[in-house]
Amino acid sequence: MPLQKYRGFLFDEYKIHIQGISFGEIIYRFFRIYGYGNHNEHKPLQSEREPMATSVEYFLKLLNKFQDIQKLKIAEESYGIKPSKQVERSISDITAKIGENKEKITALEKRRDKLCKQNEEANLQALGVDSKQAEKLANIKKELGRLIRRKSLLTSQLNAVQNNMPDNDGILRKDFSALLRFFPEANIEAFTDVEAFHAKINSFLRADIEEEVSQLIPQIEYIDADIASYEKQIEDTGVAKTLSQSILTQYARVSREIERLEEENEAMQSEMEQSKKRKEIEDILTNLRKKQEEALESAEFEINAEMKRINDIITGGDRATPVLTLRPDKSYEFETPNDKSEGTAYKGLVVYDLAMLSLTPLPALIHDSSIVKRIEDADFEQILSLYRECEDMGKQVFIAFDKADAYTDDTYRMLDEATVLRLSVGNELFGKSWSRKAAETKQKPTSVLGLNDEQEIE
Repeated sequence: MPLQKYRGFLFDEYKIHIQGISFGEIIYRFFRIYGYGNHNEHKPLQSEREPMATSVEYFLKLLNKFQDIQKLKIAEESYGIKPSKQVERSISDITAKIGENKEKITALEKRRDKLCKQNEEANLQALGVDSKQAEKLANIKKELGRLIRRKSLLTSQLNAVQNNMPDNDGILRKDFSALLRFFPEANIEAFTDVEAFHAKINSFLRADIEEEVSQLIPQIEYIDADIASYEKQIEDTGVAKTLSQSILTQYARVSREIERLEEENEAMQSEMEQSKKRKEIEDILTNLRKKQEEALESAEFEINAEMKRINDIITGGDRATPVLTLRPDKSYEFETPNDKSEGTAYKGLVVYDLAMLSLTPLPALIHDSSIVKRIEDADFEQILSLYRECEDMGKQVFIAFDKADAYTDDTYRMLDEATVLRLSVGNELFGKSWSRKAAETKQKPTSVLGLNDEQEIE
């Protein structure tokens, strides 16, 4: 039978009936064998590298007090809310702010209506123009005004240039030969040269002016196209072309502020609803946390009461009892007040295990020799008696023990009566000790498994 299946079989046969924990997880915590990492006398609930919270949860599962803790864990994971010191606005503060914003919105709407009434053609609200459209129209109007001014400037420049255009294209049209009748000795060639010079200058000027005109006309045409495009955009909105940029800008600014306040109110309304929902969830979680604390307090009371009963049997009631303190964050502390000795610490570990054996469905426990040999002789004799009484509860206790002859006759007698397996030199469990090297002789090697004269009792 596979090990996992066999553990399931034992889980059912021992009638453990605990949810959320396996047979292996139960026994591992109480089979305190050297090397398992679970025999720390100061941390009996947990193994090496195991978080305290996890060990406390297993402790509560064994005592059948984990249901409320599980509900809290599920709720915190589901709601995503854990205890927080975050300061939130109160419902009354949010309500007051929403009312204040509504008053501002009313005043701004009146101002917007007044802007529209100032000009019959400016009824932007009736046209369905919102703040973004109004702002866009204002920008179009602004750009349109800039283009018109630019066109006027270029047109004036073009007219001035064209007015300065010389009539002469550089061709000589004047005939000075008629002067010879009146001035026979006149130098006609000099006049002709001067006229030719003037014609040449006019030719250069005309070329420059024509080039400037050729540059100005396309610019004016481009501007005319842009103006037509912007006027078409305004026409498509239904807004009159005569509507001023100033009115559009004011309308856009007021509408934008109204929209901002309305969005802020919507956000605060959502915040208020979330705050109410969070309050409901916090109430649920607070109730669950209270139940968790009650479960921890109840478990703490039960284990401490049972440990006191057992400790009083062992010590006669004249020495301090080990105490387990459980905190709300699922951390814990285990100690015997005013007694830090090693023997007392290991006695406390055994007392805790015996209490858990009594209170829970735990079927068995194991204590290695590294634990029991540290306990005072007088205490250990009483512990042996308690071990044997566990049979009456249908529970089992296994211990590994060495140097039995160092104890009292009564202790030795109880050990001898309960011995199931005795190991010694020449009496190894498997006939040889795997840890010893073979002797360099022809004789059959003799070795020991574990400690000399080691016994295991049930």
